[in-house]
Amino acid sequence: MPKDRSSIDEMRKRLYSRSKESVARKRRPLREIQYDTKKRWSDQKERPVFNESPKKRRPLLSTLLIASSIFFVIAILFSAYFFFGGSNVVSSQNIDIEIQGPVTISGGEELSLQIAITNRNNVSIKLADLLVEYPDGTRSATNISKSLPRHRETLGTLTPGQIMQRTVKAILLGSQDTQQNIKITVEYRIDGSNAIFFTEKIYDVTLISSPLGLSISGLDEATSDQEVDFTVTVVSNSNTTIKDALLVMEYPFGFEFISASPKPSFTDSVWDLGDIQSEGKRTIKLHGAIVGEDNEERVFRFSAGVKSERDEKELGVAFTTSIKSIIIKKPFVGVALALNGDQSSEYVSGIGNEVRADITWTNNMPVRVADGEIEVKLKGTALDKFSISVDKGFYRSSDNTIIYSRETNNELASLEPGESGRVAFSFSSLGLSSGSLFKNPEIILDVSIKGKRVSENQVPQEINSSITRTVKLASDLLLTSRAVYFTGPFTNTGPIPPEADKETTYTVIWTITNSSNIVDGTRVVASLPSYVRWVGNVNPSSESVAFNPVGGQITWDAGSIKPKSDVASSGQKEVAFQIAFLPSISQVGSAPILLSGQMITGLDRFASVELSSTRKALTTKLTTDSSFPFNGGDVISVSAE
Repeated sequence: MPKDRSSIDEMRKRLYSRSKESVARKRRPLREIQYDTKKRWSDQKERPVFNESPKKRRPLLSTLLIASSIFFVIAILFSAYFFFGGSNVVSSQNIDIEIQGPVTISGGEELSLQIAITNRNNVSIKLADLLVEYPDGTRSATNISKSLPRHRETLGTLTPGQIMQRTVKAILLGSQDTQQNIKITVEYRIDGSNAIFFTEKIYDVTLISSPLGLSISGLDEATSDQEVDFTVTVVSNSNTTIKDALLVMEYPFGFEFISASPKPSFTDSVWDLGDIQSEGKRTIKLHGAIVGEDNEERVFRFSAGVKSERDEKELGVAFTTSIKSIIIKKPFVGVALALNGDQSSEYVSGIGNEVRADITWTNNMPVRVADGEIEVKLKGTALDKFSISVDKGFYRSSDNTIIYSRETNNELASLEPGESGRVAFSFSSLGLSSGSLFKNPEIILDVSIKGKRVSENQVPQEINSSITRTVKLASDLLLTSRAVYFTGPFTNTGPIPPEADKETTYTVIWTITNSSNIVDGTRVVASLPSYVRWVGNVNPSSESVAFNPVGGQITWDAGSIKPKSDVASSGQKEVAFQIAFLPSISQVGSAPILLSGQMITGLDRFASVELSSTRKALTTKLTTDSSFPFNGGDVISVSAE
């Protein structure tokens, strides 16, 4: 470092020296450079600039991908080796489940399965459980009333190569020719893990018969509005008792349930059959009416099984289902009955009212019908036999039958194809004036028509058709309304006759009478004029009488009224209340209205019709009060005192 610094200082002195002396510097000689320059053109072929292709560099991502794939394959091979062939690894495929049992069985018969579990692993499996899951409807073999959706049994530890056998039993229930799936599962744990492992197997068994059998008998064809009957028989095919058996019927559109024996347990379509012993049976007779158009099919569905544990009105498992169909056919001779113009199956009439009946017939066949005859049978204790009037027919009073034939109506001698005709009669029921009281009265009309047709082989055949109509007699619900001054449960005050500008109180008494049927929801309403005041006294006080000052409306909710036909009832209900009248001088000389707009309403429980009637207004002329003076109803002026 000092030597270099002295050289630099030396150079600096020469550069900045003021003397003219030049310092001679010693120069180095240069070495001659020899170039290999060609003296002539070379005859050799031109060589490429690059003798080798440049090396391509592989991307880092591709290198990583290849390395990962190789590692993954090695890992799979390593795992497979230890999982399937390793010495201390448990595989679910090394646990065998063998099942021995029948492949077919009758419904309701006991099913017994022999299950063998083999541990083919080289290590033990611990805390093993056997789980058997049965199809819906399976019952316990020891108690058929007990549902058995699944069965769990503890197996414990299975050492390598150990075989453990178990027997499970159950009763399968279901429809005929259905396959039932039973799932058998073995759950277990292994050392060093809290996880639950499992292996499973499905066992299939076919039910070759149902525990319950159904047979349906009834008509295959019917005419519209014809009454039909079915006999339903439920038979047990099981070797054991069927607990909680249930029968459910599904009715088609157009079918009307009338009756059944025994009666349904729920609604009109569910029967609780109880417990049916082996080879036991239950029989239900069903009666109803069916309507429809020509060639329409009506399908009935009957299902038998055991009731649901959640809802006793529904099937838990349906063992068997049967279908019965009826074809609606147009009758050979159609007949229709209209009551006061109404052709419905039920007609409601008031007690004592006259009913007009029109019978219309039509020949629906392509051939002539001869010797037509119509017969009408009237049944019912409420029928007034003396009221029957017949046109072109004969009334036989001995059995209340009306007959139309060729002797009474020559139109019935021959009915040409498509020809129609009509006859009429009238009748009425016994009125209240007869003194007879009937509970739920009705009159039934059975109409039948018959005739003879000639078949293809010229043999006369009798044809017939029939219909039934019911006349229900509505109860006679009456309201009796009266105003009193000198009688009744209250003491009235004020002048009689009423004086202008002086208040007089009156008592109004409402009495409801009911003749034959229970009437529900009975209500009486009325209104007070603006010059009449509601006092508020009601007798008996237990009756529901309300007053609304807006509009001055009085409402009496009388509830259910039993009829006089009920021996435990008087057939009436009564209430009284008090009002006050303040006349004006403008009303002098008149008998003003005290209560107006009186109406009674109620629902006839038997006839299923709304009943109503009205009463005229009450005035200050108290005609129902025996002590009331003859001229005590007109308002007088004060000066008249």
